Amino acid sequence: MSNASTTPLLTDQALLIALANTGHDGPDELADAVAFRRWWDRLEQEPATDAEGRGLDAVRAARDLIRALTLRNNGVEADLEAGALGRLPLHLVLDGGPDLAATGVPDLGGVVAARAVAALLRTAGRPDWGRLKGCPGPDCGWVFADRSRNGSRRWCQMSECGNRAKGAAFRERNRSSS
Repeated sequence: MSNASTTPLLTDQALLIALANTGHDGPDELADAVAFRRWWDRLEQEPATDAEGRGLDAVRAARDLIRALTLRNNGVEADLEAGALGRLPLHLVLDGGPDLAATGVPDLGGVVAARAVAALLRTAGRPDWGRLKGCPGPDCGWVFADRSRNGSRRWCQMSECGNRAKGAAFRERNRSSS
């Protein structure tokens, strides 16, 4: 089901989480233009001009940037690389409030990358930005919203990544004391 309006159906935080978690536990939804379009359609966003894949590099760069910044929110030093985002032509839109949009007639990748960058800028300026975290588990990287009372959640799931990390720390301590 597509929405013909220009208003995105996802909140900024939901868009950032959805984009950051593409390809996490299955095939990469950003692997090619067809997979990307299917992923976007599943989110039930408004239709875009095309999905030829020209802007996919920018979308992948946005995903990597979101993952790195949310890992930093969880106390993990991560390399930041804007990559293809630096080449994305953006302009400021003041209709209905400040926003960023891709210039010209962008393909779907340009639209999504511009929307992700705008969502990232708006979200990073909010008091709850630090609660958007990347899981530091080995080979995980799942991005989640920390809804714990005191904002101390570290793992995507304690039963998975948290237990593995605690088990590894226990084994390391026992190895050191032996």
